[in-house]
Amino acid sequence: MSENVVGLATASNLSPVETPTAVSKFADPGPLAVGAFSATSFMLGVYNAGLLHSGGVAVVFPAAFFFGGMIQLLVSVLEFIRGNTFGTMVFGTYGAFWVIFGGIEIWFAKMMTPSDIGSAVSLFLAMFAILTFFFFIASLKTDRVLISIFFLLLVTFILLSIGAGSGLSGFTTFGGWTTILFSILGFYHAGADLINSTYGRAVLSNGPVKK
Repeated sequence: MSENVVGLATASNLSPVETPTAVSKFADPGPLAVGAFSATSFMLGVYNAGLLHSGGVAVVFPAAFFFGGMIQLLVSVLEFIRGNTFGTMVFGTYGAFWVIFGGIEIWFAKMMTPSDIGSAVSLFLAMFAILTFFFFIASLKTDRVLISIFFLLLVTFILLSIGAGSGLSGFTTFGGWTTILFSILGFYHAGADLINSTYGRAVLSNGPVKK
């Protein structure tokens, strides 16, 4: 499975039903989760693209489990408290993905044969591709950067699912490059949210979509 890894994306300020009261009472935890997703996804994207030596996964997988997984699960709970349905769903889904993925790689992958791993990972990624499709549709009401992230994420899941199931490394490599691309967009989105919140004005634009 270590050759069929995938980075994932999330987003802050996603729900059109988020109330002004919730925003004024609680800090926005979204940039934290987006930053965690971006960093972890970037590392895995570099690995899948063949730019990182195979021994580097010893660092990637713990980061995926704790930083990519646990942080997003925590933020999912915080978004639930804030009344952000989309953020709760996205962060909770991808946070759970990272915990499962990291757990498989750290504890269970060595117990499986390569053929079993490939078919199982392909199904695993396909399932998240379906969920990501619905996230992409919902993101069309948010901003252009976020829309681009979810589109590339959907493409990435499809590529990596095909690569894992077929054993064709070209799909995995291409998926690594699309992962790097949406990770860079994720870094920008998290940075823009942080800077705009700190400065109290729109310094960096995410390209909001007209409602």
